[in-house]
Amino acid sequence: MAYTIVGVIGHIDHGKTSLVAALTGVDTDTHPEEKRRGITIDLGFASYKLGDNEFALIDAPGHQKYIGNLLAGVSSIDLGLLVVACDQGIQEQTLEHAAILQNLGVKKLIVAVSRIDLSDADTLAELTEELQVFLADYGFDDIPVLPISSVTGSGLDELKNALASAARTDVRSESGFFRMPIDRVFSVPGRGCVVAGTVWSGKINVGDLLQVAGDATDVRVRELEVHGESVQTSKIGRRTAMNITGVSANDLRRGNELVAAGSFQAATQHVVAINMFRDTAELKIPATVQVHTATNACEARLTGVRKLSPAEQAVVVIETDVPIVTTHSQQFLLRRPYPIGSFASGRFLASLTQPRSQKRELVELGQSLVGPDHLKRLIAWCDYWGEIDIDPVQIELNLGIDRSAIDQLVARGVASGDLLATGQTHIVSSRTVSRSIAYAMKLLKTQADLSEDAWMIEESLVKKLESTGSPSVARLVINQLVDEKQIVRLNHHVAIATDETKLSKKQRARMAQVIDLFKDTRKPPTLKEIAVKLDCSADAISSPVRFATQQRILTDLGKGFLFSTDVFHELLDDLRALFDEQAERSVTEIKDRWQVTRKHAIPLLEYCDKMSLTVRDGNQRTAGPSL
Repeated sequence: MAYTIVGVIGHIDHGKTSLVAALTGVDTDTHPEEKRRGITIDLGFASYKLGDNEFALIDAPGHQKYIGNLLAGVSSIDLGLLVVACDQGIQEQTLEHAAILQNLGVKKLIVAVSRIDLSDADTLAELTEELQVFLADYGFDDIPVLPISSVTGSGLDELKNALASAARTDVRSESGFFRMPIDRVFSVPGRGCVVAGTVWSGKINVGDLLQVAGDATDVRVRELEVHGESVQTSKIGRRTAMNITGVSANDLRRGNELVAAGSFQAATQHVVAINMFRDTAELKIPATVQVHTATNACEARLTGVRKLSPAEQAVVVIETDVPIVTTHSQQFLLRRPYPIGSFASGRFLASLTQPRSQKRELVELGQSLVGPDHLKRLIAWCDYWGEIDIDPVQIELNLGIDRSAIDQLVARGVASGDLLATGQTHIVSSRTVSRSIAYAMKLLKTQADLSEDAWMIEESLVKKLESTGSPSVARLVINQLVDEKQIVRLNHHVAIATDETKLSKKQRARMAQVIDLFKDTRKPPTLKEIAVKLDCSADAISSPVRFATQQRILTDLGKGFLFSTDVFHELLDDLRALFDEQAERSVTEIKDRWQVTRKHAIPLLEYCDKMSLTVRDGNQRTAGPSL
């Protein structure tokens, strides 16, 4: 059976509630205040079946004061039923309601000219012509305009046939995550909290666990009803009432949403595309307005541009005073607090659960998200954050990209060079990599230019690159630079590639042989002795030795004498211990403590004198200021 939600709208006192009662037999004015004043204040609900069609009718209030209630009701409708009294004609709310439907994306509209029993044929003909002209301005062309009398029943059959012709015929997918914005909350004695609304996506079963979006309160579905009938399952597009446990009616309000656990997230900062109405006044930004979306109405602040002009289309930032649930392309309406009235519509492009202060960058992000190209949206999202974990649920909800298409899109982005994959579930923007590369080269060039040592510990460089990306991005960048021979790496150190730091594969092997000769020995060979041991020329070992010295693997004492830097620090520890025992020591005493020959002791002490590690007085040494 086809299921269609009909929003019954129109100016106050034009006969909407009477028409709903004539169609369904249900009086939707249930509040005592509505009975007393004879007007609809809150949403009313009724339903009826006609053949293979089932219709859920939402009777929305027509009074300007209760426009927020109307917007909560029409946020999920399939079809608009605009009621215009023949004896009163087109009124202010008639046109505003038509504009609301147009800007909320409702494509189908039927007009019921009510109370024809209080008017004449000429008035009816004139009003019908006016309606067709005015409504065409709102994008509603060739719509049925049907004369109706709820008192006599005239035209009701024609209206039912028109509704049947406009009913939904497509089958809506139930595969999405469950989401139901709440438009009614009340308590039933003995049963507790009951909420009602229209299911926006997915399906729900008795016994399912849900969450209240925004505060993650867990609730469980005890009972389900669709139009007063108890059911075990409800689904997308259905008017549904739920008896839930885990909260009381006092904990919830219209505008709250029930969602599948781990799915929709509420946020206060949103990037949106706005369409200003052509007959509205210019709006200076920043501005405080009312935003209406789903069943929620809240205060919001507009930023990101200087002003909004009539008929302008723009991307702006909206910051709501309470967290709200949104999805990509979800529509909304904006109203001014004064002078009161709707002035713009729009759609959400992205919502940020981690608010950002740079409004210009957010607007630029939004401008990249406006179009229909899914890959461009994914690249723009990754560009903005620099790198993202691939969370299929959040990418689908925030960017409007189906979960099943994400892997293919990522592969296309990697193939085009716009994205880089650093793991199965992590992607990086090529712009982020470029920025990180530039910064890494700058750091290493500065190291080479301003320091005696061109080498930097690799992990230190990773730490310094944190401002441009995560450690995984930093390591990706370093590996790429090594592969491209822009930098060189050895023993956990990296340096910008120069004539002094570049080593061939053969030189790297040679250097490993050289370093091995100095390992754990206090009697290392000289440069000449190394050449003899390795059966090569002095020139063949000069680059590896210089490389190892710059990297501080070896300490160059001069005159062809070198020591392992680790061993050299052990010798300094021995010196400190000697001088702690006695302030002045002879060469022999130091030599004996070091357990080296005079051949090595003299170059070592001369180097220590030069570096102010020791101070020489004849044949005696004392501790230097650098020791």
